Amino acid sequence: MKIVKLIKIALVFLTSTFAFGQVSEIKNNEKFEYSETGLNDFVVTEIQNKKKEDIYDKTLNWVKETYKNPDIVLKMQILNEKIRIDAIATNLASINNNKTKFNINYIVEITFKDNKYKFGIVSLIVQNVKDLKTMQNFKTDKKIIKYWGNTPNDIEVYFNNLNDNLKKYISETKKEEW
Repeated sequence: MKIVKLIKIALVFLTSTFAFGQVSEIKNNEKFEYSETGLNDFVVTEIQNKKKEDIYDKTLNWVKETYKNPDIVLKMQILNEKIRIDAIATNLASINNNKTKFNINYIVEITFKDNKYKFGIVSLIVQNVKDLKTMQNFKTDKKIIKYWGNTPNDIEVYFNNLNDNLKKYISETKKEEW
């Protein structure tokens, strides 16, 4: 009887140790960066002292001020929960030492919680064919680097800047004086 009780206690202890141990290993990415398996899916950005409703409203305003045709790029809105943007980054991809440039059609999804938002990249499609988000070894394979050049770095810079601009927009408090 004691052995069964000890086994149950050990199982509970081991289960909770593994479950909580895995949670502590999950790390929020602060920047977009290519790894061996492709571009990380999302970054979580902290915004101090802001309710998710305020972050959502400011993000909608940011989309309206950032994009030339905001009504066209806004593909989904779930009030105070989620926004999906489908847009084009002009001449972001290049091949053969920048001799040929391509637009990248991207989809980003932004979700909201109090004091933070998650900026996720759903896809990065070049020429309606290749999803650059999931391209393996994009920054490390010499053949790929020779063909695509600085495209991986340019993509990282583009989306990190886009996210930084959103964070600044949400964080700033504008006071208009007449």
